[in-house]
Amino acid sequence: MRSASPARMPAVVLAAILAIVTMMATTAAQGDSRRLYVQASPLSPVVAGLAEAPVAAHFDFGLLLVDALIAAYESELDPSGLEERRNAADRRKLGRWRQATLPLLAELRMAQAALYVASSVEVRMDPHNQILLLIDGRPLWVAWPRISAQPRLERELAAQFCRRHDCGRNHEDGSAYAALQPSGIGGQWVLSQQRPPAWEAADGLRCEFADLADRGAKETICRAVMADLHALAVVLREASRGGADIQWGHLSLQEDAGVGKHRVTVNERGDYVQVKIPALAANPVDWSAAGRWLQARIQGQPVAATVLRATRRR
Repeated sequence: MRSASPARMPAVVLAAILAIVTMMATTAAQGDSRRLYVQASPLSPVVAGLAEAPVAAHFDFGLLLVDALIAAYESELDPSGLEERRNAADRRKLGRWRQATLPLLAELRMAQAALYVASSVEVRMDPHNQILLLIDGRPLWVAWPRISAQPRLERELAAQFCRRHDCGRNHEDGSAYAALQPSGIGGQWVLSQQRPPAWEAADGLRCEFADLADRGAKETICRAVMADLHALAVVLREASRGGADIQWGHLSLQEDAGVGKHRVTVNERGDYVQVKIPALAANPVDWSAAGRWLQARIQGQPVAATVLRATRRR
């Protein structure tokens, strides 16, 4: 006998639809520019792999996912968060947000109960790169309470799932971007009399520095910038395959407030892609050089590019 049917699940669906409508309205208000591509979730390769996975894997993924969502929302509802807000207005605002969150948490708990008695569970990725969980045909769109924490939570979830199921040899943590993390980029320091000291990668990317002080910290920055460029190349390649008009000399980066990603404009019209690239946003990247490297990378051609240039201390 089935108790705890997710009868009220449409409330979660409505919340997701409202978020999408708001995003579409914002884009429309910006004129003729349009969003070309959104960086895929770290869970995308896992969801893609589930297409040929046994039914039990869908059930297991659904349980892990809903459990993680509940834990994330419960963490946001921790009363200690209110005490940390000294400003009374901030406390009231956070309190109202938490009151609005309680129904969503209730829906998730109902979905969790429904999973244990469901006849079918299916996991899909919708056209907006959002994960869709179908429990006996009833849809549940995945929405995390904090967008900024989403990549970390989804990487952890992918790793947990792939420790229990075969996610393929290339990306054991289920992330298509695993090889693009800073620790996965090989390179070395290069010293010469004619040029400033630099850290270079085998794929042509180069970061120059005024001196060798704090060499470890500088290498870490360079690796992070390079990892972001690799991630951006993946997104631009997908946009290009979709017929996007990418003008490599017009690449520019802006923070996309409220989305948790960055907006990279790709042409004069203002078309853009969304991708999380914090190191590129935080450092004085030479976008002319970066654009040349990205274009060559996507076309499968080798090219050297100094994307961070030495700045002399005063």
